[in-house]
Amino acid sequence: MNKKILIIEDEVYLVELYKEILSDAGYQIFYAYNGEEGLALVEKEKPDLILLDLMLPTGTINGSNVLQTVKFDPEKYGTPYVLVLTNLTSDIVIKDMFEQKADGFLMKTELTPAQILKEVKNYLEK
Repeated sequence: MNKKILIIEDEVYLVELYKEILSDAGYQIFYAYNGEEGLALVEKEKPDLILLDLMLPTGTINGSNVLQTVKFDPEKYGTPYVLVLTNLTSDIVIKDMFEQKADGFLMKTELTPAQILKEVKNYLEK
């Protein structure tokens, strides 16, 4: 069975890019453009990994809320790896994400298609 990846990202072009890269690699892809949709898909699909944008300007649930909700209720949401995607570079933000049990932290402005695939494989092929 193909591993499931959920992309929670508000920027449509990034969702399309990540979908193309990861579906070409054989992963089953789901996506949401805000936190509410994302949490519903986590509960329904039980993905193996979530690519989670930290800043989700639409809706009432941001990336930090999604991370905290998923990681602290494994019975409802499963135990996916969560890779946080952001352009925020503050050490405080990074520390906060790891305290909320993020599995990884990726800078969106520095990501290449090869790096995205490498990071995902690092978690899903352990």
